[in-house]
Amino acid sequence: RDETKPMAVTPLPTLTPADFSSDQEARWCPGCGDYSILAQLKKVLADLRLPRENLVFLSGPGCAGRLPFYLNAYGLHGSPGRAPALATGLKLANPDLHVWVIMGDGDALSVGTNHLVHALRRNVDVKILLINNEVLGLSKGQASPTSRQGTRTKSTPEGSFEPPARPLSLALAAEATFVARTIDVDVNHMSEMLER
Repeated sequence: RDETKPMAVTPLPTLTPADFSSDQEARWCPGCGDYSILAQLKKVLADLRLPRENLVFLSGPGCAGRLPFYLNAYGLHGSPGRAPALATGLKLANPDLHVWVIMGDGDALSVGTNHLVHALRRNVDVKILLINNEVLGLSKGQASPTSRQGTRTKSTPEGSFEPPARPLSLALAAEATFVARTIDVDVNHMSEMLER
């Protein structure tokens, strides 16, 4: 090679939200906010211009756990509540990866609470997207740790009697680096939070 000439750099192709769509049909209940979350996540990923080969999405069971299947990126479906532990190991093994954990309130705050808390307190630069619908959706509407008092479900026909777990309070108590809250119907705010 001639050292006097600059090396040609081939620009990476610009990805669109459609480039992040997998070949799987998204299947949630009609009106579920997960559709909106998926759409905004694909938009933000395209805007960030990150190479797809550096993106990894991990999840566990539940409706939220399906989201990585609908993305054209690397993914791993783990055991209930264990996605934060898997993400921590993956990020430590390869710090250049952009590692996302997608969890529902049941997965994150029931069996996965200990893994979630330790991932938050370690601040290993993984992104944890906790989708909180205050019910165990995939198990057909049982109460979750975030169900409000008085919520009637199949598992709480007389109404939930416990005060709900507060995910933001937990994250702040664990001294996570960045904590935010948004809602599926405010797509502009959700996009801003996902980008941050």
